[in-house]
Amino acid sequence: MNDEILTLSHATERDIDLLLVEELRCSHTFRERFISELSLLIGVALSHRDGRVTHSRRRMHSRREIDVLLEIDGNDGRYAILIENKLDTAEQPQQAESYRLEAMTLVTEGFCNALTVLVCPEAYAAKASGFAGKFDAVFTYERILTILKERAESECGELGRRLHYRAELVSQAILKGRRGYQAVPLAAVGNFTRAYVAMLDGLGITLPPGPSMLKDAPAESKTMIFAPSALPKWDFLPQTRLVHQLREGNANICLYGWGDHFSYLAGEMATALAGTPYRLVPTINKRTGGRAGLMIVADTPQVDNLADFDRQRGQIEAGMRVTAALAEWFSTKKMECEGWAARVAILSA
Repeated sequence: MNDEILTLSHATERDIDLLLVEELRCSHTFRERFISELSLLIGVALSHRDGRVTHSRRRMHSRREIDVLLEIDGNDGRYAILIENKLDTAEQPQQAESYRLEAMTLVTEGFCNALTVLVCPEAYAAKASGFAGKFDAVFTYERILTILKERAESECGELGRRLHYRAELVSQAILKGRRGYQAVPLAAVGNFTRAYVAMLDGLGITLPPGPSMLKDAPAESKTMIFAPSALPKWDFLPQTRLVHQLREGNANICLYGWGDHFSYLAGEMATALAGTPYRLVPTINKRTGGRAGLMIVADTPQVDNLADFDRQRGQIEAGMRVTAALAEWFSTKKMECEGWAARVAILSA
């Protein structure tokens, strides 16, 4: 990657999805090179006359999707290449096996052959070797980068610049390069937050504001994040956080890491939540090694922190009181929380 400022803040898995789809659909040269190198990987010569590509194809009787489906008209008949793209997300249960099953189904539907291919960085394939080994082939980001760079060097003008840009995007994905994020404070949001904190004090609601509530916030900030001392600091708890989400219209306590065991904890926690306005919601963390949180959620009125504060005082106060009540309720559940924490420890062992 060159030393110029990155065009994208960071390259995502979907960026690579769309780049791959466009190249396979629009560039006969790229598609031919892709199939040629795939032939070397599997040890079988694949012919290529024409092709069709589909992104995020949902299958019959299944919630899973094929990231990219490439259908090829070859000299020996019609075959399919099922592509799973992974940048840094963990495999889903039975994901590779479901690709294999779909490939078998396509053969029964008239394709002469169907291959499963994992597209990912070399480092991902090495780290997730068991998962990668379940596919017919692994086509690395590094191979795609080489194809794009070699073509870029042979082209000039707009096409050459486009290919150089795409090569840089793939390189950024490989290196997980990220342009530094710089929050841009917005006066209206800062004024709203200051009024919110003052209102807490005026109402005698003893929820300590977090650091982000005591400084100018960026325009996209829509959440009041309270200080850690707003919740009990029992040593058996994971990292916890109390927030009032203005736009989403809820207050919640997030228990980090517990969402990984949502299906096991939901039944045990249901008794404590019975008769309350609270519900359990797992968060989603798709990154490799990432941990999902478990949120105890209470509904609040929606609030717009770019709109007039005084006109929303009723909704804001209602949300504050719901947030305070949730924190108070949680502080009375020490024995229950200790039991849930013990259950998590067993499940995580």
